[in-house]
Amino acid sequence: MIGQVETTPTEDTATFDAVLTIDSDAEVPGGVPILEPGAHHRAVVQTGPGRPGNEPRWLHIKLPDAHGSGRDQDFLLASSGDGAPMHHAVLPADPVASLYSSLWLYLAGLQPILFGVRTPVAGPDVRFGTGDELSFEISPPVGRFRHVGTLSLRDTSEASVRFSGGNSGGGIRPLPPVNFY
Repeated sequence: MIGQVETTPTEDTATFDAVLTIDSDAEVPGGVPILEPGAHHRAVVQTGPGRPGNEPRWLHIKLPDAHGSGRDQDFLLASSGDGAPMHHAVLPADPVASLYSSLWLYLAGLQPILFGVRTPVAGPDVRFGTGDELSFEISPPVGRFRHVGTLSLRDTSEASVRFSGGNSGGGIRPLPPVNFY
């Protein structure tokens, strides 16, 4: 699922212009400019599939030009559980899952972490929409996710967006197999 981001039907996705804000008091790995406390980043968020039913779901985040012109930061997240080993597994969920995880590890500075997003509401009749505030979270390899910022969905977008697990930089390094997607 995560490696097939370009094969997802566009009619089964929702795309939003968004803003990622790192909390001013967030405890985050050092040496990672996009995670600096108080930082704000323009983002594009795509979710899917939006159809009813209980199946694996995904949420992708792109921070355009996060590491300079044309150097984006992408996070490819899938519906999962919290705590090891569940945050390393894709789990079926309703159209809006309660937690999305990168599943695989990244090095942020010198710390191995997972990235995640937690939604305030989940369920079979819930869909993502303009104005939603999602919790941006990180987790150690063995541990639980914790809040470090807010991902605010601002407006729906019709833009065609391509995501890649290899889009990274600025002290964030995807570890295999993430960097192959």
